[in-house]
Amino acid sequence: MQNIKNVILFTLFICFFSKTYTQDSNQKPIEDQELKNVENLFEDKNYEDVEQFFKERDYDKVINILGKKEVDSKLSMREYYLLARSYARIGQYSNGYTLAIQMYEKSSAKKDTANLVIAYNLRVENLTDMSKVKEGVRLCDEAGTVFRVQDSIELQKLCFKCGVLYYYDKDYDKAYDTYNKITKKEYRKLPVFTGNYGLVLMGLKKWDEAIVNFKNALKYKYESKDVKEINITLSNIGLAYIKQKKWKEAKMFLDSAHRSFTLESQIRGHKTLNENYFLLYKGQKKIDTALEYLERINDWNEEIFREKINEKIYSLENSNKREHILKKKVKVIDDELITSQKQKLWGAVILLFIILVLLSIVFIFAYNRIRTAHENILTEQKLLRSQMTPHFIFNSLSVLQGMILNNEEKKAVLYLSKFSKLLRLILESSREKLVYIQEELEALQNYMDLQNMGSKNSFKYTLQLDDNIQEIGLLIPPMLIQPFVENAIIHGFKNNVEDPEISIEISFKENKLVCLIKDNGVGIDNGEKIPMSDKKSLATKITSERLKIISKKFKVPSGVFIQNRSVFNEKGTQVTLTLPYKIDQND
Repeated sequence: MQNIKNVILFTLFICFFSKTYTQDSNQKPIEDQELKNVENLFEDKNYEDVEQFFKERDYDKVINILGKKEVDSKLSMREYYLLARSYARIGQYSNGYTLAIQMYEKSSAKKDTANLVIAYNLRVENLTDMSKVKEGVRLCDEAGTVFRVQDSIELQKLCFKCGVLYYYDKDYDKAYDTYNKITKKEYRKLPVFTGNYGLVLMGLKKWDEAIVNFKNALKYKYESKDVKEINITLSNIGLAYIKQKKWKEAKMFLDSAHRSFTLESQIRGHKTLNENYFLLYKGQKKIDTALEYLERINDWNEEIFREKINEKIYSLENSNKREHILKKKVKVIDDELITSQKQKLWGAVILLFIILVLLSIVFIFAYNRIRTAHENILTEQKLLRSQMTPHFIFNSLSVLQGMILNNEEKKAVLYLSKFSKLLRLILESSREKLVYIQEELEALQNYMDLQNMGSKNSFKYTLQLDDNIQEIGLLIPPMLIQPFVENAIIHGFKNNVEDPEISIEISFKENKLVCLIKDNGVGIDNGEKIPMSDKKSLATKITSERLKIISKKFKVPSGVFIQNRSVFNEKGTQVTLTLPYKIDQND
């Protein structure tokens, strides 16, 4: 029962977490206003009105003023920076990224290294916000070749963002090295450094060092009275203790994080805390409680999803005229609904198709099995009707009557004895699917003796069985050889052949049981090789069909091959019969 719960828990966990982006993980780096304000520490304070709007976070006015100026005339590097940052602050990261690229290209053309490194910072920041981790990582790797010694401050600013990207990319060693390039004391005291650096240390499984950094971030926040995201730091400390299986300490910090939530707390903080509670109770094997938090995680995932949609809608509303944006908003929603409906429809169609294919396969297998069984029964019934026909019984009784009338009592008694033995063997074998090969040969011998005693032109016969067959104890289907012997007697000796003779040799070599039937009769006239289907004997046709069915069932080779012995410069016909068999395991 416990294993089943664990499987259900794991499945639900994967399904719920798949609703959010990769970056919404338990240990999401801090991207609050501290990180956004690192650059502001070095901004020029003597600027015109647009600078004042930017400092007052009136980003819409900055966009309106500089947007019009961009159309009418060229922007300065500083104005590119302000416009790109303003777009990013209202969530229009793609517009911000486009302007950052323009700033990068213009500064590269002028070989303006100072503004080039600022453009790098803007590009990396926007790529981080757009969750384009791989592209951001490549840009960070490239940036190392651009910065000069005098650009060390800009480089350290960039390290904040690149460290986050390397962390997202799970390259914890590179993230660790990147954060260690931040040497400015003012930067290293910021919670944006200590908090994110703590996450990198957790990625490297340096739990104690991570906790120290988290607590430093916590101390700074309390001292600066900036408790807006204190719950995230408390939650991360709890997670570090969970990783060390220190359940008591972990719960204490998680509970503190829970109590520190305010109305302004970010949704992802709630989600992260619930994820950590889930890991806590899952680690303690408290499955039912863990499942409750898993349901809460799903609720917060939906909230995050709605928030991201709202952010996109807001971004659209600020990048175009209201009427145009409303149309786009409706179109986006309609497209999502249509896509969702199409996906559901295709999913249903594919599922239905798979079910139909599986049902068809099952039906085909069942049908083939039933058909094979039916053919097997019909063939065996035909064979049984063809074996020992009423005509043969009538002839045998007529021969017996003639012997009695001719006062050939001894001969009649012998004939009757052999006839009764043959009849008994045939009736017994008709109830069995397999008989010992010795019993089959005994029935065959009685049959040939009866044919000899009732015929004016008697024939000689020899039966030869390899010694190794008697030792093995082989079982074969009954009455497979008799129809071919009957063929030799009826068709081969029909023209009063001189000294008629039948030879039957049975050998077992290389896992093949072969019966060779030779006669010195008239032979066959339709060529050197004639398949069984061309023979007139009904019994041999049925036997050939039966061999195919039994061969499939026993998974051993079998078949019939008939030749005119003239190919060997001899007279008569030769039948090579490969018999299906089983070895008696109890013998």
